Amino acid sequence: MKKTSRLLTFLALFTLLPTAAHASSSAYVVSAGDTLSKIAREHQVTVDQLVQWNQLSDDRLSIGQTLSIQGANTSGSIATDTPSDVAVNQNDNATTESKELTAGEKARVTGDVLNVRKKPSTDAKVLGKLQFGSIVEVVETGSEWTKIEFEDREAYVATEFLSPNLTSTVSLPSEVNAEDLGRMKEIFEPLLNTPYILGGTTPNGFDCSGFTSYVFEQLGVTLPRTSEDQFRGGHEVSLDQAQPGDLLFYDSLGKGRVSHVAIYLGNGAIVHANGEDVRYGKVEYMHKLYPFYGVKRYANFQ
Repeated sequence: MKKTSRLLTFLALFTLLPTAAHASSSAYVVSAGDTLSKIAREHQVTVDQLVQWNQLSDDRLSIGQTLSIQGANTSGSIATDTPSDVAVNQNDNATTESKELTAGEKARVTGDVLNVRKKPSTDAKVLGKLQFGSIVEVVETGSEWTKIEFEDREAYVATEFLSPNLTSTVSLPSEVNAEDLGRMKEIFEPLLNTPYILGGTTPNGFDCSGFTSYVFEQLGVTLPRTSEDQFRGGHEVSLDQAQPGDLLFYDSLGKGRVSHVAIYLGNGAIVHANGEDVRYGKVEYMHKLYPFYGVKRYANFQ
């Protein structure tokens, strides 16, 4: 009887093994229009994870190709690091130096996009996102996580992307050579922190193509009004041949067409009107967030 009982227990455990394996990994078949960033967003993982899991040598995909997605979360109730986490850091649970944040006072978000989580863990559910420059009320400070007020509830964000300095002091990214920008720097620098306004074309507010059009107009170059039309014009160049003043195009809306444009500054840096305001950004972050469409050159500013 005991042998029979042990045998039944073993068989029961054995039949559970495939189910457990299936819960930790799933297969995805690539279809038309898929990109690594699109697949990563849909499955709440990062592009880097997809590359690592599938040992990909580049970002090119083939229709019918099967990708392994480990730790896939089909229920959507628990979010792992998403591409938006990548926009600020590869891991928003990184240990950093303690900042001089004070409970009961306000702090400013210094990352491009910052996840707001239900608990102080990268495994915790994402309640929302905060954009660069957002002001939050600090409830409790910590070396890794800070509790804040978020939409009438308490939540957590990574401490390293909060600053007690409520005034944004924006400077040219250190990797950019100011001499390569020439007069362009004098034009766009005063426009940093200008609010994003859909359809905006003036220093009172810009959308992405309104900003590029305004900057180029000051330099004597007339651009088409929309990002789609700007992408249709100009001279096409490869990303590795891009130089300061070239325009980079993305599908930020996920609609299979160009919907965002940025000005390349050199060495992987850009300046653009991105959601909240005019700000600096990095090509590597944009590539993880949105499908990349290409580079166009309207003038040689070198």
